[in-house]
This record gives sequence, C-alpha cells and structure tokens, in this order.
Amino acid sequence: MDFLVFPDHPATDRLAALLPRTPATRTVPHLSGRPWIVGHWRREELVTARLGPRCAVLLGTTSATPGELVRLLRRLRGLDDLSDLRHELPGSFFLLAYMGPRVRCQGTLSTVRRLHRTDLGGITVLGSRPQDLAALAREAAAAGLPGAPGTGAVDEEALAARLLAPAAPLPLALRTPWRSIHAVPPGHCASYDAHGRHREVRWWQPPEPDLPLPDAAEAVRETLGAAVHARTQSAALSADLSGGMDSTSLCFLAARDGAGLVTTAWESRDPANDDPLWSAHSAYRLGRVRQEGRHLSLPYTDAPTWYAPPTHPSHTDPAGPLTAVREAARLVHQAQLVARYGSRLHLSGIGGDELFDLRAVALNSLARSDFRAAARQARRTLRLGHRTLPATLVTLLGGRSYPRWLAAGADRIAPGARRETTGADWECVPAMPPWAHPDAVATVRRLLREAAAEAPEPFAALRAQHEVVRAAVRAGELVRGIDALTSAHGVAYEAPFLDDAVIEAALAVQLADRARTGCYKPVLSAAMRGIVPGTALGRGTKGEHSAEVYTGLRRHRRALSALCEDSRLAALGLIRPEALRPVLTSLQPHTDALRPLDPTLAAEYWLRSLPGAPPYGTVPAPAAGSRISAPAPEGA
Repeated sequence: MDFLVFPDHPATDRLAALLPRTPATRTVPHLSGRPWIVGHWRREELVTARLGPRCAVLLGTTSATPGELVRLLRRLRGLDDLSDLRHELPGSFFLLAYMGPRVRCQGTLSTVRRLHRTDLGGITVLGSRPQDLAALAREAAAAGLPGAPGTGAVDEEALAARLLAPAAPLPLALRTPWRSIHAVPPGHCASYDAHGRHREVRWWQPPEPDLPLPDAAEAVRETLGAAVHARTQSAALSADLSGGMDSTSLCFLAARDGAGLVTTAWESRDPANDDPLWSAHSAYRLGRVRQEGRHLSLPYTDAPTWYAPPTHPSHTDPAGPLTAVREAARLVHQAQLVARYGSRLHLSGIGGDELFDLRAVALNSLARSDFRAAARQARRTLRLGHRTLPATLVTLLGGRSYPRWLAAGADRIAPGARRETTGADWECVPAMPPWAHPDAVATVRRLLREAAAEAPEPFAALRAQHEVVRAAVRAGELVRGIDALTSAHGVAYEAPFLDDAVIEAALAVQLADRARTGCYKPVLSAAMRGIVPGTALGRGTKGEHSAEVYTGLRRHRRALSALCEDSRLAALGLIRPEALRPVLTSLQPHTDALRPLDPTLAAEYWLRSLPGAPPYGTVPAPAAGSRISAPAPEGA
C-alpha cells in the first residue's frame, strides 16, 4: 500500500499531472473532482464512506465496515472529533477525512502507519512513503515548480544520525534519509484548511497510569482481542509461534476467532535454546482448540543465515535503512514459504516486549508519586540482584528535563562507548560506532544540540510513559521495514500489539504493577489467563540467539568485509572502513560488540540499493477509468 495526499487547491492539478500513469493506480477525489488520495492498495485495505460534504477513508487493516463509518460520520461536529471516534475503529490504518474543503490525515501512534510531508509547487503534499515524495520532488524540480533546493536527495546528516546504536533519540529518529522530506510526529495529525494551507497539531496525550492490575488486564484483553480480530477477517493467515508469551497470545486469540492459521517457528542452532520446546508445546495445545491449520517448524539448514547480504532490491526498504537488516533474507524466506501455504497476512508478536516488559524507568516515575512504594520495589530488585545500589539510587532519585537530557547526550556518544541506560534516562543511551568518521560524530553532536535547543516536549511528563511510546515507535519502524520486504511477496506483516488501542491500554496500567518483580510480564499474563494455557504463561526463560549471530558473520565474512572496499558510507565521509574491517573479519568475544554493526550495514545496503532500483520511489498517476468514488450516503 502506498499513496499521496493532495489539498483541494489549484496547484494540485499541475503536480498530479507529473505522476506516471499505470492501470494499477487508484484515486479518491475531493468534492471538487481534484485528486485527493492517489496510490496503490488492495481492495480490502480501503474502507470509505461519504455523507453529503463529508468523507472518511481508512487505509490499512481494520474490521470496520462502510456502514459503521457512515454512522460515525453522522456524529462528527468537526474534524477534531476524529480523535475520539477512532477508539471505535480497531486495527492499524491511516485515517483520512474531509468536511468540504477542510482535510485531516493521521497515522498510528507507533508509526507502523506513518505520514510524511514535503512542500512542492506552493502546496504541502503528504505521503505514506518518503521515497514517493522524493520522486515527485525530483519530477517537480525538473518541471520548474518551486520547492526547497535538493528536495528528494539523500540527506547525509540524517544518515549520520542513523549510525547511532541502539537507536537515535526521538527527534533524530524521526528524520527521514531524504532531504526536505519530513515525518509527521507520532500523536500528531496533518490538516489542510479551506485554502489548502497545511499545519500539524498534536491530538494525542498518553493516559494517566492509574488502572489497577485487574482492570488494566481486562482492557488489554479486550483491545488486543479486537486487534487480532481485525486481522482474522483475512481469508488466509499465518503467525509466528516462537514459544514466547507475545506470539503465543496472538495465536490463541486468533484460534478463538476460528481463524484457519498456519503457525511458524524457527529451529535453533543452540541446543540450550528452549524456544523450540515451548513452541512445540504451544502448537500442540493450539491444535486442540483451532478448527484448522498447521504448524511449520522451520529448519535453520533450509533457510538463509543472519547477515546474508541482500541479493535483490526487494530485500531492502526504499524508504530508508532497514532496522531488521540482519534477518532480512530469512524474513523473505519465511514470507515465500507461508505464501505457498496460502497466507496473505502474517502476525508477529513485535511490540509485546516494548509494552509489557519490566523497565527500571517505571520505578523512577513511581517515585514521583509514591516514593515509599518505589523504594519497596527497589529493595526487592536489589535482593534479586538485578541492579547495584548506586544504579538503584540513580533510578529513584535521578533525572533531568528532556531537552537537558538530549543536550547531555551530545557528550555521551563517543565512538565505541558502552553506557548502561539507567532508570533516570528518557530513552536508551546511544553511541556512535567505533568506525564512525570524526566528522560524522561532530555532525551528530551538533544535531543533538540543535534538537535540544528547540526544547522539544516528551510524549509525557513521566519517563515511564515517554519511554514506552518511544519503544513502540522504534518497534513500528521495525514492522514498517519488514512489511516492505514481505509485501513484495504477497504477505502483509502485522503487529497487533502496536495498534493504538493496545498501546493506550498498556500505558493506563498503574506504575506499581508495571514495576512489579517476580512475575514475567504480569499485565499481559493476567490479560491472557483463560485464553493461553497456564504452562505457557508461566514460562520463566527467554531464548538467546548469539549462535545465529556468530554463524551468520562467519558464513558471510567475505561478502561483509568486501563492503569496506567501496563503501558508500565512506564515500560520504561517514565511516572509516579501516576501522570497520577488523570487526567483520575477527572473532568477537561478546555480541554486545556487534550491536553498532546493524545500523551501519542497514545504511550501507540502503545506499547501494538506490541506483539500481528505477521502479522504486515512483508513484503512478491516475489512469483513465480508475477513479474510486466514495459510496453514496447510507440509505440513498
């Protein structure tokens, strides 16, 4: 699915005329007849309704029907009411609506569905994919239309920030690798007024964390069940069943809906990894409740190893560096396999860790409202040996404002630095890789200081709330990239945990329950009681995958080290190949030393994919006879 959004403005006509034509292009028009939404989507990805001068469109995955959408339109007093109505629309989708000439568009909180924008020809154009806006910008420049110089070219500064590991702080993470192509921030909507003028407004605030565990578990059960139900409408469905609580929960919820489900699990190279045992146990229990389906145990001997270099442009994401770079070839292999079994949509448990794992930052936020409760939890953590006394004191008492934390980060990104994230940090503390060029390090430091100088607001005043949303945004980027890989093979990649309603339910849990020790994912465990077998909920181990890391690096050592010979990143002055080569060719004693490698490989492969992929980054224009009109009002 991809699309562009235009305002109802005369300048739209000239821009739309620049779009290449193809019979696959679909268009939803404004009331005036000008193109509003132009792009490509499957029929089942579009739900639209019209009521007089009002129109609403959902693009993505939802169980909502056109009739339900019409009923919601009747209740609208203004476009701002969409913030409340979306609670009644489960799934993961873009929500676009107009009332006469006024337009509002928004994606999801996790950015699985993320909008982008750029200024071209005197108007602001929105798009679901930044590469499409970049391509249109290049066409507009060639046609002599006004726009920022260099719009649509590679943004070297953004790529420098992409080298940060484990991830760039939020203001830098939202930068696209295309110049003058901007992401609409999470929790913000983009709108056009009656004159086609664009603005962005924050419409979402996280809920107060005040729900006790029983009520919170009920909310998670309902929202996650609705999220899975929105996907089981698909005629053919597959899902991960790794043996962990997250994927197991999704599979049993899907089985409860009566979905015909193909489940998959990877075998492990490490005999000490008990994931396959738990997966087999869950598959057996699942087989007793679902009506049809099968379980596929995927041998590692039949699949690409981690770190396999991309062999085709479809093994990368044209939107930007791929977060899942080390597993890209294996994910493509899995998509091709489940497609042969008829799957058109694959469920993943990504997002479960981000929402429900124990995090020290919850203690920091709890200490702001109930220091005694936080201290009791901290003492229990100390007894279990999870943290040292100094680290515990920093967690309880430390902290600075978000802008000050960002500014301090400029001094903490020394190449190769290893710093543990404390409970007083707003986000993971990143560092530049040891092979980063000094100029790239200086650039990222400047970007951090500039971002801090703008005094950005966090998602919430409480670190626990901000950190969960930031983790969900990071997971959304991961899912967005994987979907670009698997959709090329006819299989959409979906993560129900990252739906807006599920995120909000997780954020509403009171902090004392979120910081509780002695129980793995207590909120999710309570929510799934009675749906997932108790033995699966009581699992106390977690698989470790260093064997896959080392095997992949050994097998592809020659191909990886060859990247240093003609590195695109080195040509841009971002890395020093002579410092990267030893990491790729020598045996690393611990996988932590390899953490900075993934962002570097992702950026390198992305740059290499750009020249040889002419079909990518283009959005065809409306073809004759392909216009989609919104349906008539209900009862007409």
